[in-house]
Amino acid sequence: MAYTHNWSPKDKLSYEDMEEFLTTFVVEHTENTFAIKKSSDDGGAVIEIYVEGGIDGDPPRLPPKCRGWRVVWCRCPEGYIEAFNVRR
Repeated sequence: MAYTHNWSPKDKLSYEDMEEFLTTFVVEHTENTFAIKKSSDDGGAVIEIYVEGGIDGDPPRLPPKCRGWRVVWCRCPEGYIEAFNVRR
């Protein structure tokens, strides 16, 4: 594994634990509507954080406890989360 020197797969948080942590983390950085969704692509599992209107400035750096997860910040227009049922 390419990143074994950075993190151990056995220390990787479960998706449910990451979702709980990220919910608290995102609330500290925006008052906008947001949704957290587990998804996948050619690189494997990824956590997407949709924020309506985005976050002012650069997205905050994630703390080390997020190692093992790819986290993608998605800026979307107001109403997107509800219209496309992102939370399902």
